[in-house]
Amino acid sequence: MDIRRVDTRPMDTKTLRVLFVVDAIKGRNGVGAYFQDLVSHLESQVERVELVQPCLQDPHPCQGASMPIPGDPTQRLFFPKVRELSALVWEMKPHVIVIPGPGIFSMIGYWIARKWGIPVCVTFQTDYNRLVELYWGRRLAKWAGGFLNWVNRTLFQGSETAATICESMIAQARAAGARNPQLVGTPLAREFVQTPVSPLAENVSRVCYVGRLAAEKNIESFLELAATRPDLQFEVAGDGPLRGKVEEACKRHGNLTLLGWCSRQQVVELIDRSEVLVLPSAVEAFGTVALEAMARQRLVITTPACGINEWPGVARGLWVMEQGESLAATLDRLIALAAPQRFAKAVDAREAALTMNSDAIGHWGAVLAHCAAMKPMGANLPSPTLALLRRLSSHHV
Repeated sequence: MDIRRVDTRPMDTKTLRVLFVVDAIKGRNGVGAYFQDLVSHLESQVERVELVQPCLQDPHPCQGASMPIPGDPTQRLFFPKVRELSALVWEMKPHVIVIPGPGIFSMIGYWIARKWGIPVCVTFQTDYNRLVELYWGRRLAKWAGGFLNWVNRTLFQGSETAATICESMIAQARAAGARNPQLVGTPLAREFVQTPVSPLAENVSRVCYVGRLAAEKNIESFLELAATRPDLQFEVAGDGPLRGKVEEACKRHGNLTLLGWCSRQQVVELIDRSEVLVLPSAVEAFGTVALEAMARQRLVITTPACGINEWPGVARGLWVMEQGESLAATLDRLIALAAPQRFAKAVDAREAALTMNSDAIGHWGAVLAHCAAMKPMGANLPSPTLALLRRLSSHHV
C-alpha cells in the first residue's frame, strides 16, 4: 500500500481518516485521557478516527500481553499485536497516524507509517529530562535522558508534524529536529462540559487533588497543606507509587481522605463538592485536571511549573503560586479574597476552559489536515523488518 500525498494544500477536515496509536492506558493518566477525549470530539469532525490504546476494562483488539512497570504496580507496559495493528492500517488507509512517542505502541505505529508512506504527527507532551531526574537520579538520568532524547529526535526528524501543548515545548521540539512544530490546545471530556454546574460556595471549606500519586506531582506538599489546615477538608483522588505515603497521612490527619482511582463522573462529583483544586506539580507539561476544574467553575491553584499557565486566555482563571511561596500561603491569599471576587474568578475560569475546549478541536483539525497534505519522507523500514514485527506479535496474542 502506498498512500503518499504530494498536494501541499490542506485537506478538507471532513474527508480525513486519522489513526491514533497511544501507549498510555486509557483513563489512567493525563496523556491517556487526553487522546481519549480528543478522539471523542473528532468523531463528528472527520470521516473516520480510530484510537489504538491499551485499556484495563475493555482491551483493544490490538492490545497484547503486558508486564508491570518496575516501581509502580498501578501501571503496566503493554505490547501491541502488530499483525492486528498493521491489518487495521491496511483496512483503514489513514491519511495521518498520530503518535505520542516514545513507546512500544507508538514506535510500531511510526514504523508502519514510514513503511507505507503515511504522514506522521508526533505529539510532545512530556518533559522527559525532568522526569528521569526525579526517578533515576542525576547519574542515571544523564544516560536515560540521552536515550529518550535520541528516540525523540528520531521521531521528530522522520515525522511531518509535531504537536505540543505549551509554548515552552515548541522550542524544545524545534531544537530536537521537529520540522513543523505546532501548538494545540487541550480538549475536555463531555462530563466536565455538559454536566450542569453547581454554584461555588461563599466560604472555602473543601480542597481536592486529582491525579497520579507520583513524585512529579509533588503530592507531599498537598499532604503538608492538609496537616497545617485542620479546619478544612482535603480529598485525594488517584493512584500511584506514592499511595502508601498518602494512606499513612490519612491515618494521621482526620481531615484527609483518599478516594483512590476514580471514574470521570466521580471526579466531576469530587470537584463539584470542593471549592478549590490544587495542582502542586514539580513537572507538568500542561495539567488537564486544572482545566477540568475550571470547567466546573471552581478555583484552581497551580505551581509555576504547570504548562497551563503559559496560555494567557486560560491563566486569567488560575491562581498561580508565587516563586518561593508555600502552598499554605497561596491558599491563604485565595481565601482572603472577598466572596464576590472568588466567584468572579471561578466564572472567568469556566469561560476560559470552555473557550480552550472549543478552540482545541479547531486547532487539531487544522494541524491534521495540514499534516495529511504533506509529502512523507522516504520510507526507510525494509519489508523483512515489518514481517519480523508481525511474526513477533503472535507471541503476545
